[in-house]
Amino acid sequence: MTAPSKGAGRIFGLDLMRAFAVLLVLVGHGSAHHQPPEWFGGFWRAQGTLGVEVFYVLSGYLIGGILWRLAKKGQLHTLGGVWKFWCRRWARTLPLYVFFVLVYLRFDYLGVAKVEVAYPYAFFMQNFAWSPLPFFTHAWSLAVEEWFYFLFPLLCLLLLAAGFGARRGLLLACGVFVVLPLAMKMFLAMDIRDYRTFDDQLRMVVLARLDAIAFGVLVALLKAEWPPVFECLRRFGMWLVPALVIVMVYLAHGAPGLIGHYWAMVLFLPLVSVLLALVLPAVESIRTLGWRPLDSFVRYTSLVSYSLYLGHICMLTLTNAALDMAGVRVAGPWQTMAVYLAYAGAFYGFATLTYFYVEKPFLDLRPPEADAASGALQPPSAPFLR
Repeated sequence: MTAPSKGAGRIFGLDLMRAFAVLLVLVGHGSAHHQPPEWFGGFWRAQGTLGVEVFYVLSGYLIGGILWRLAKKGQLHTLGGVWKFWCRRWARTLPLYVFFVLVYLRFDYLGVAKVEVAYPYAFFMQNFAWSPLPFFTHAWSLAVEEWFYFLFPLLCLLLLAAGFGARRGLLLACGVFVVLPLAMKMFLAMDIRDYRTFDDQLRMVVLARLDAIAFGVLVALLKAEWPPVFECLRRFGMWLVPALVIVMVYLAHGAPGLIGHYWAMVLFLPLVSVLLALVLPAVESIRTLGWRPLDSFVRYTSLVSYSLYLGHICMLTLTNAALDMAGVRVAGPWQTMAVYLAYAGAFYGFATLTYFYVEKPFLDLRPPEADAASGALQPPSAPFLR
């Protein structure tokens, strides 16, 4: 869920995918407030779920390329090499995360929180094998990514040290990270009786969600080791976009039939991840939306997406509090849409500040090599990004 850094070698299609993901989350959370038109709120309110799934697959695809490149160079065969990988990850993700943990102690949507509640967040344990803690709740998805970044390279290290090559080692690691979370979902689904429980006790649990990122890694391996298959997906993946629209409509209608059907609860999220993974190569090939201002908006949204994701709940809280203090009562769809414009201004304004004054200074301290989270092209010898 991290934002890319600027660079001449950016890939617009990946910026587009990242921007689409964060906008689904922003609109989904924003439309849960006030009185939006039913055609708007009824559809978009549920799409934050899909936005997070897009983030996961994209992260896996990009991080998979980095890990494949490191494995090929022999830099993933030692703990020192893995440590360098972790340091680059943490330099990108942790400074802004720590900043927002402190911010949400005061401005969480549940109110002022005690410092003690933040201790599990120091190790991303807020939702490791249980429902997310009731503080800075939307950081649950970042915990999934951080545990993947920690555990997956460790497993790759063990497999490579055991004599597996880069291809077989990463494939086997992906298999483990698909099968074990599937088993966890099979266990957790036995006690789910409603959608809220499905959300809290399965969708947001780290050990049940690592597979979503692993599917993205598999697409990166396809690009590296089986280019003809990847090219086939690039050419025909757009034919699967209607299936993605069906998923959005299904979510907008409350995912009918999901709860109460054991295998539907177990397999729904992995199938969505597979669908997104199959569409990704085609989206990556998109070079423009045909209108320069729109392209610029996509690129900028992608650039500050990490700040947007972590900071938007704070801005929702403060904007709503300001309306209450001013005695403004939002009644009707038109006033609601005006408030949504205020939300958008607050989201992007705060994200711009946190990107340039918190996130970017730490990014600038890192070596100039293209980063796994950036969406910028690797040097010519390395066909991947993160």
